[in-house]
Amino acid sequence: MSRDLASWLCLVLLCWPAGAGAQMLDDLLPVTIPGFAPGAPALTPRQGRALGATGWRFGTLSLSPTLSATSGYDSAPNGAAGSMLVQLSPSLAVSDPVAGFGAYALVSPSLYPQDQPQSSTMAALAVGQGFTMARQTLTLAGGFVRGAETGFAIGAGSLARPLPFTLSQIRLNDAITQAALTITPELSASLLRFPDAPAQDRSDLRPALRLAYNDGAPVSYLLALRGDLSDGRIVAQDATNLALLGGVREQASGLWSVSVLAGGAGRLPRQGPALLTPALEIRLDWAPDRLDELRLNLVRELDDPDRVSALPYTLSAAKFTLLRAGLQQLSFKAQGEVSQADYLHGDLRETLVNLGATVAWQLSPFLALELRYGFNDRQSPQLGAANEHVMTMGVSWTP
Repeated sequence: MSRDLASWLCLVLLCWPAGAGAQMLDDLLPVTIPGFAPGAPALTPRQGRALGATGWRFGTLSLSPTLSATSGYDSAPNGAAGSMLVQLSPSLAVSDPVAGFGAYALVSPSLYPQDQPQSSTMAALAVGQGFTMARQTLTLAGGFVRGAETGFAIGAGSLARPLPFTLSQIRLNDAITQAALTITPELSASLLRFPDAPAQDRSDLRPALRLAYNDGAPVSYLLALRGDLSDGRIVAQDATNLALLGGVREQASGLWSVSVLAGGAGRLPRQGPALLTPALEIRLDWAPDRLDELRLNLVRELDDPDRVSALPYTLSAAKFTLLRAGLQQLSFKAQGEVSQADYLHGDLRETLVNLGATVAWQLSPFLALELRYGFNDRQSPQLGAANEHVMTMGVSWTP
């Protein structure tokens, strides 16, 4: 990803009013960091705007700071009374493509002057290092996030104010290529801590194995085996999750990529009966030209692998994203997601809807203005219902 496009992505993520699921490392960090966002499509990068902001370079090392400020109105943070919203988000990305190194740091306080208990501060730090050999690419990465779970997140329960948490994670993956076959073993270890709710503390160990076969044709054959060993203070929520999916991916270079994976997922809890359920992943990335991009995702899985809550559930979700950069200084983004969780403990179900639109205007090579609207809606017969409208205007500076 180009430096200017990465800066835009950082600004979009920092100002987006979303739940805890959007605060996971893959969503927070720019893709310039090895070991994160590994599922990015292999499409030809779209032509970025000629911004002129390149950061500071020292040989092959690049330092890219960004400072963004946002203000607006949130009609119902966590379902509470409305309040003004103010955010200030400095960040720094460091990368050396030749050495395969990337790092990122961010601090982002969100202040609600009319309802101060809704205020929270998010911080993130991540480092990744890749080692490329003849037929092998080894990646080691680690990250830390200090965030807050909100009432508009799957599995969050009935929250009246943000619930702080910290996430520490390390990752290791090794992509080994043998002729037309690519074998990628992966391992990640996570530690979640809730200072105000220690009963929700837990650790997750997630091994995985991915196989991809491609003999040069547009079609690749995929097989994925995933595990999740969850260990927390509430024994009834501890379990070992396993998933096996197989399918195909077809792509036309620089135009589109579609993948379909289907299989099953199983849950082996420490207490209670085991569960076996179908699993499905469908993804479409379409870039008809270098200015537009459409992404569609359909998922049916057992627990969200990036969940903050330890409550077990089956998740069905559909998400779309439309990017349009038709003019030199203007760009447009629209996105929507519908998620439904059916909880395994008790007769609980909830539906979460997230919609949003963004218009960005590049005022100068170093200054950008962004207008955003977001809508979050949560419906559950047992957990209650709430919705919020968030309207913000922000400006970002990149040297």
